[in-house]
Amino acid sequence: MSEPTVTVVIGAYNAMPYLTRCLESVAGQSLGRHTLECLAVDDGSTDGSGKELDRFAAEHPDVVRVVHQPNSGGPSGPRNVGIEQARGRYVFFLDADDHLGPRALRSMVDMAERNGSDVVLGKYVGVGCDVPHSMFGANEDVVDLATSRVWNLLTPHKLFRRSFLMERGLRFDEDIRIGEDRLFVTKAYLQASVVSVVADEDCYFKVRRDDNGNISSSCGRADVIRRFETARRIMAAIAAHSEPGPVRDAALLRTFRGGLLDTFSWRFPQLTEDEQLAAMALTKREIERFYTPELDARMTAPHRIFAHCARHGMRRELLDVIEFLKQERAKGGRRHEVVVDRGRAYAAYPHFRDGTAGIPDSCYDITDELHQHDRLDALRWRRTRRRAVLRLDGHGYIEGVPAREPATELVLRLRADGREVRVPTRAVPPADPAGGASVGFVAEIDFTRAESGGPLTPGVWDVYLDVRSQGLSTRRRFGARKAEDLAPPETGTAGTRAVKPYYTAYGNLSLDVTAVRTNRKPKPPVRRALRGIARRLGAGKLRRAAVARLRR
Repeated sequence: MSEPTVTVVIGAYNAMPYLTRCLESVAGQSLGRHTLECLAVDDGSTDGSGKELDRFAAEHPDVVRVVHQPNSGGPSGPRNVGIEQARGRYVFFLDADDHLGPRALRSMVDMAERNGSDVVLGKYVGVGCDVPHSMFGANEDVVDLATSRVWNLLTPHKLFRRSFLMERGLRFDEDIRIGEDRLFVTKAYLQASVVSVVADEDCYFKVRRDDNGNISSSCGRADVIRRFETARRIMAAIAAHSEPGPVRDAALLRTFRGGLLDTFSWRFPQLTEDEQLAAMALTKREIERFYTPELDARMTAPHRIFAHCARHGMRRELLDVIEFLKQERAKGGRRHEVVVDRGRAYAAYPHFRDGTAGIPDSCYDITDELHQHDRLDALRWRRTRRRAVLRLDGHGYIEGVPAREPATELVLRLRADGREVRVPTRAVPPADPAGGASVGFVAEIDFTRAESGGPLTPGVWDVYLDVRSQGLSTRRRFGARKAEDLAPPETGTAGTRAVKPYYTAYGNLSLDVTAVRTNRKPKPPVRRALRGIARRLGAGKLRRAAVARLRR
């Protein structure tokens, strides 16, 4: 029997009725049945999932193999059975309640074959749930782990080269039930020769079950303790499989923010005092080993406060901040005051500038986390007798920051080389005051004079909005939030430039500027002068003035 191209490993535990759709999506892959193996492991199901697997295997004996085993207590066991028994050149892990797009495996295999990839991520689609999407902006043949957002997707639903798994001895840790996939994928990323991303094909459909039956949703006391232990193991794996530098920093950032420090949330108060102190001691050890000023600068304010309190044994202060954040979330919005001081913004969480606690102001600094809110209210050409300008009406504000000494400015950035042109705005009452915080503005772009007094360079110019208040400044792409049904105007001509305003795939405003030739000939000096005299003197005196001028 020839070697399959892909083995799809499905660990099934009480997955009905979702299991049937899952199996059908595998059997229907465009990759072709003769190149496909489905290895389904029934992990002691009691809802008929095992019988459904047997039925499907009987109908598709050339594709499906079934292994029955007693319940192992988590997904790691079935996945490891799949790795050991797989025959395919690649292995893909599929949860029994999810399903694949019809060209998922074909797209990922093509990517892997073309680039020699050890790991390939396929685009996620949420079915009744939100899924990570930041890493799927475009196909990536070779991911840069130092800068890529693949660290935000540490689930195992990926294509792995089987020889890579075997040579590196990569297996799921069966003694942990929380975060075992994050540990496995972190090891895989750091040891892979090439990691690739397929973004132009809907590959993996993540389904929210009606009963929310997902083992990772557990959050009892024991599970909180397990989260701390899993984070510790991930830190150890990062140290073992990476050298100090930007790749290690990217992995540590994800683990501190999305693992270790994130566990200091509403879950932490569920622990006993002894358990809380033990968790803080574990966190302190990892912070002293790995936490750097560079990582600290990339944390959110709550994470920095958590790290400081854990490191200095400040349990009471830590609980106060956690409770405050819990109440803030429960009320669905920001409760804390924003304090602006010397061009920096601080979140006035509990114990801010409390001399007794002594937590540094830097832990509360949210300057780089400020959210800018804006809206494009109107967009149209305004034509004068001499030229056409593009007029934009809008408003913007910095969330939580009172609008004192407010100002706005449009920034045009040439996509080709990043050069910028600033367009002044004129303040007007905002169409949407946002409780008095918003700054309304009007801007007019004169494409014949915008760039150092001359016409804009041809190319695509992306539009940004700067908002300033109290010495603070934020900037973001402009136009994604706009008045309802606000369509871009038609292409306009301004002097030697044709300008097509349009909205990008993300809804932001961009301007496609091209050079145009004009057939207008320069007016001879005498003719131009005569026409000027005619306008000033009137048609009745034109002849006498013309004769007098020609005689001089």
